[in-house]
Amino acid sequence: MRTLLILASIFLEIQFHLTGSQAEHQQSLGANNEVVPLKVSLHKGEDVNKIPTTEILAQSRSTANLPCKIGNPGAGTITWVKDRQLLTVGMNTHSVDKRFVVIHSSTDWTLQIRAVTIEDAGIYECQITSHPVQRHFVRLRITEAYSVIPGAPDLHVKQGSSLRLECQLMAAAESPQYVFWYRQGRMINYDEEPGVKVELTKNGSILMVNKTKPVHGGNYTCDPSNARSSYVVVHVIEEEEKPAAMHGGDRRNLSPAILASNFLVSLLAAVSWRIPSFTSLYPT
Repeated sequence: MRTLLILASIFLEIQFHLTGSQAEHQQSLGANNEVVPLKVSLHKGEDVNKIPTTEILAQSRSTANLPCKIGNPGAGTITWVKDRQLLTVGMNTHSVDKRFVVIHSSTDWTLQIRAVTIEDAGIYECQITSHPVQRHFVRLRITEAYSVIPGAPDLHVKQGSSLRLECQLMAAAESPQYVFWYRQGRMINYDEEPGVKVELTKNGSILMVNKTKPVHGGNYTCDPSNARSSYVVVHVIEEEEKPAAMHGGDRRNLSPAILASNFLVSLLAAVSWRIPSFTSLYPT
């Protein structure tokens, strides 16, 4: 019995010693580790369609602005994350891609993406390291605009008539800053060519020629600042002069082939009346 009591007391001392050592070890780890901001991202299998998300549509090669408004300016550190990749921390850009910039004003921490591409589309998350952590999601959609010229790829106009080419932007989210027109590879926007005018519109550009000449024919290309270019080939149809035989002109202007043909017709007509018909030679 005495032996059992001794063994029980030894066991309790060992258990107490192990518990104390574990507590000291945890305190030591807590004193040495730095506190880092909590990064919350989409979990696997989480349905983002059920999360309140702001939709932003941007055009390829333009600038996209993703908003993130917070109620308390001093709530904590604001970070932007996409696909588990940290893009910005506060006002600083963490990503190696320097197209990502934070525009801050009072309660707004807008993520600005310059010269966006199709690869930039996706879900962006704005995180505020408050307690609890605040999360705002923005879905960025990218549209790749293109241009069309009605009448392409070939357009025929008569010499002396007016020519009107319209460059229309399709699937565009914003107006172009400029639209350059090229004829046979040469820019003509700023050429002081008589009768040629270029006008920028909200949805593209219009090129007008008052009286077309043969020199106005060729390949025309419109190149918007924020859309794919398009082209059209203009064919200027010159008025054909009527042959002199059709309007009583001088026979000296006729070609040798026409003169020979006219001579042969005249000769057959002169001979035919001299040849008696078969009915006169062999009466019935």
